[in-house]
Amino acid sequence: MISIGSLLVFNAFISTSANGNSSHNCLSAADVKKKGERFEKKFAEELIFTKILRTATRNCSEAAAEMREALHQRSLSPWMYIEDRDDDRFPHVISFAKCLCEGCIINKQENFSYNSVLVYAQLPVMEKTKCDGYSDRYKVKQGFINVPVACTCVVPNYTK
Repeated sequence: MISIGSLLVFNAFISTSANGNSSHNCLSAADVKKKGERFEKKFAEELIFTKILRTATRNCSEAAAEMREALHQRSLSPWMYIEDRDDDRFPHVISFAKCLCEGCIINKQENFSYNSVLVYAQLPVMEKTKCDGYSDRYKVKQGFINVPVACTCVVPNYTK
């Protein structure tokens, strides 16, 4: 499945953002597509979790009653995946985790003495933007986004 270590370590990743609006930094749609395909191939291992299938919509009480099958369904802080789609980004579709409970499941019941919180990992992405003065030319920029990948159970953050 997914290795948190592979998500957090991208030593080979080098940002190659294009600065300025000169036309030599602008690419055709076909060139952007090729560059996006190369990008996805280069980071295939890190991007593998972006292809997770959407899970059936459930709620906390259903998750507490079942507690079976996949890890995200058996956790004390169960979660589901929702699709985040952006056609100006590579990869276009990324699965985002969404916590099903506010509290945590203890003895098959939601317990509000604890909190379910999202766990984030950085994911390499490539984004395209239109070049100024061109309707069919684009600049591409590589970077990272924080992606919610799971949920975990924590003690609440109390204020004094």
